[in-house]
Amino acid sequence: MPSVVHPAGQPDLVAQAAKVFGNTVRLSIINVLKHGPALRADLVAQTGLPAKTLGAQLAELEALGVVKAEAQHSRGRPMLYYANQSRLEELLSALSQYVLEGVSDIGARGESH
Repeated sequence: MPSVVHPAGQPDLVAQAAKVFGNTVRLSIINVLKHGPALRADLVAQTGLPAKTLGAQLAELEALGVVKAEAQHSRGRPMLYYANQSRLEELLSALSQYVLEGVSDIGARGESH
């Protein structure tokens, strides 16, 4: 397994945000869950992802605290997944601060890209 490079001065929250928001598959799962909780079968149907891929990505999103799972009290005890809104906001804020901090100052000085 390749080692993870962690640039100097980059906060852990920013690295975690990049894992969440820098992956189109994970974004598609979050996009579905923003409308409310869903069962795995519903997520497969709505994202079009293979069940194995979805399962691996849900596990990663759970590990990052962005998605939570709750066992249902029905036959087979399916898991109900939902987005952790406060964690998503925390990661977005960290990423925004890291990427955009000082950008308005640069624009005010007349510097261009």
